[in-house]
Formats: sequence, C-alpha cells, structure tokens
Amino acid sequence: MKTILVCCGTGVATSPQVANKINDYLAENGLDQLAKATPEPIGEAKTTIENDSSVIIYVGIAQADAELQEVLDANNVVGMVGLPWLTGMGQEEANQKVADIIKQAE
Repeated sequence: MKTILVCCGTGVATSPQVANKINDYLAENGLDQLAKATPEPIGEAKTTIENDSSVIIYVGIAQADAELQEVLDANNVVGMVGLPWLTGMGQEEANQKVADIIKQAE
C-alpha cells in the first residue's frame, strides 16, 4: 500500500479535508487498494518521508520549501500543492496526476 502524505500546519483541519477528497477519488476509481491519503502535521513530514518508503506523493498546502524539496528528491517522492482539492479549480487534473503516479509505482 502506497501513501500520499497530506500536510498542512497542524494536520487537524485542512489536511484531513484534502486527504478525504483524495481518498474518495481513489475509492471511486478502484485505486484505494493501492494507495491511501494520510493527513499529518507539516512539522513531521520530513521525518515521515525519510522513514516510510511507502510515501510516494507529498501534498502540501503550499509549495515545498528548499529543505523539504531536498528530502522529497532524495526519497523519490513527488511534491504537489493541495489547492486544487481546496478550491476545486484544477482538481480533475490533480486527481489524474495522483492516479498516474500510483499506477507507475505498482
């Protein structure tokens, strides 16, 4: 099972909302047996990515800073911005990108 790590400030409001939308999409498209979205506070993202090889996608509410981007690159994790799931604008494209990454990771 692959993990999509969804992070915002504390992991209790925005990130669960985005994770739920991603998980709904995965279930609707038969991908929920391959991956799941998990909310987490942004402060724990680097450690989680470094220690959990199941993480294939990082969704942040903002673009990853340089330090986090280094961790993403070093661990072959794709970084994405979560705004499409919050605003609805570009959500279909973002969902498709998630699906493509999951299928490539099989």
